[in-house]
Amino acid sequence: MLAAAPGEAVPTMADVPALTKAAIVRRIDVPASAIHILTAKPSSKMPGFVVCGRIDGAPGEGGENAPEAERFFVIIPGDFAILDQDGKSLVDTYWSENHCE
Repeated sequence: MLAAAPGEAVPTMADVPALTKAAIVRRIDVPASAIHILTAKPSSKMPGFVVCGRIDGAPGEGGENAPEAERFFVIIPGDFAILDQDGKSLVDTYWSENHCE
């Protein structure tokens, strides 16, 4: 008889902030404190959650050379993260499709 091994627990809404920050930190070197979730909700198109937010520029830097905030879109589970640096129009599409902002 074949039996499937139990997998990881299905993430809950309570898990979303930590999983989102982990997905972003894996993509770019940024402190977790710079990651701000604007929208986190169950996905209407797939199992799991969608998360939209912004990553602050480097703290302590000001003036016209200060980095701009970067938007992101994350799918949980899967830790699929898209950033503005991947293409602003791509992030625009995901934000629009998921009613972010």
